[in-house]
Amino acid sequence: MLPMPGILIGIVLLSLTTSSQASVITVGQDGCDFYRLDAAVDSASPGDVIEVHSGDYFVNLNITTPFLILRGKDTGGGRPVLAAGSSTANIEESGTGTTEMVVKSGGTAIAIREYGCTVEGFDITGATWPVPYGSGEHNDLIGDAAIRVYSDLNTIANNTFYGNDLTAIGLWNCSSNKILNNTINDIPYGYAINLYNSHSNSIEENLLVHNDWGIEMQRSDSNIVQGNEIRDSINDAITAMKCNYSIISDNILVGSGQESQFEGNGNGVYLVGSMGLIADNVITSNKGHGIYIQSIFWDNYPADESYDNIIDRNKIRSNGKDGIRLEKSWMNYLWNNNITANHGDGIRFIFSHNNTLESNNISKNEQGIFLDQSNYTKIANSTIAEGEKSGIHLWLSKEASIESNSLHGNAIGIILEESSSRNTLAANNITNSTEGINISGLSTENTVRSNKISLCQIGIALARAGGNVLRANEVFGNQRGILVDLNSRGNAIYGNNVTSNVDSVFDEGSNSWDDGTIGNYYDQGDCKDANGDGICDSPYPISGGSNVDRFPLAGWKA
Repeated sequence: MLPMPGILIGIVLLSLTTSSQASVITVGQDGCDFYRLDAAVDSASPGDVIEVHSGDYFVNLNITTPFLILRGKDTGGGRPVLAAGSSTANIEESGTGTTEMVVKSGGTAIAIREYGCTVEGFDITGATWPVPYGSGEHNDLIGDAAIRVYSDLNTIANNTFYGNDLTAIGLWNCSSNKILNNTINDIPYGYAINLYNSHSNSIEENLLVHNDWGIEMQRSDSNIVQGNEIRDSINDAITAMKCNYSIISDNILVGSGQESQFEGNGNGVYLVGSMGLIADNVITSNKGHGIYIQSIFWDNYPADESYDNIIDRNKIRSNGKDGIRLEKSWMNYLWNNNITANHGDGIRFIFSHNNTLESNNISKNEQGIFLDQSNYTKIANSTIAEGEKSGIHLWLSKEASIESNSLHGNAIGIILEESSSRNTLAANNITNSTEGINISGLSTENTVRSNKISLCQIGIALARAGGNVLRANEVFGNQRGILVDLNSRGNAIYGNNVTSNVDSVFDEGSNSWDDGTIGNYYDQGDCKDANGDGICDSPYPISGGSNVDRFPLAGWKA
């Protein structure tokens, strides 16, 4: 067996030889070399061009010649139509000893079994379950399809698929094929394009409308899915299962799942056990999630893991569930996405750890970002606005870093609840919310520092929260600056600016309002600083209970 370099050299030499000897073979009714397409294919040599003129052709072609070009030509009657089925009736002997006409219909129109071939410029129809049943390609997961590819380096381009019941284009155990500029419509029981164990293929600039499934890839790595428009898929637009290093970019994915019978379907992009790049897509008005990434576990052991995906610069709008949803997935990077007006959350993580969200623009979702039992998350430099419930919500999540975000017009800016612990909220700008920051539900050991919170009913609220640190925050222009309930204890609150609020602070619990050297700045009119050390000479009593700030600040310097 030749080593791989020898095989590639052999392919190049063969292609050079065949191109110099190639012939043009014509197929049609008048003045052509053949009137039957299968006869023309059987007679062809490597590198030949078979030019098929206008007309209807019934075909179950087996292409076993490398570098064959099958090209449709409109000679005045429209593009040639290839319909899956036998081109002639077959005479078969019956069990009684007589003969009868048996017409084969359906099945696969074209099976490409050799490398380097091209199929372009046709209308392709009639791919359905073959009659007699069992006479087609029912030997693998894809089954019959309008075009089946079993080989490498082929091109399927500029074809229109309609009137097919089954998959339009199926790739099986092959690589380095190109599927370009095809139109595929109305497939009720299969995929517009399906790949199984097929790698390094390009699927680009295709229009796929109202098919059962848009594009599905299984166990197929390093494929490019780019510049396609996929509309009104009955189930998902793009699905990848156990696929790595995929590039899914610059696609328009609209309206999936509106007719689906399955509750979980209707996603724009669905990845299971996969990793890759999802970038620059427009994903809108799908019934399910815009992007859904999931790992599968069996008995708490990972079976199909999704991790290390990059989700960048996508526009995700008006989907029926979450804009982006990750379940049991980790080390993903979500950058520069615009996520607006989805009926679920903008971004939702469930049991998903060590993920990074940066520079996203998220607005008008139920919750901007929701971390559900998801740890070690970084959320930074994002704009989050008009969340119906909250801008950022942590539920039983720990050690998140939430820094330098702008949150405005959310019901609650940031909420930590259900024992969320050891999270850091720093340098965020929060405005126009009922509550700027809410820490509750036995959430502990969180650090809230250097945030600016204004124009809220309550700047910071603590409820059943203990052991948290609030320091160096600017809480100003709110109805109430800081509110602490009776069940909150052991919190440290110091170095904050709580001026220009209608009510500065209120604390019914037992908490520290200084760190032993500095307290907070209240801008009280009776503050005297005789020695000029920046500390008021008299302590400041905290409304609501017996707490006292022993070292109130005489001034504030940001």
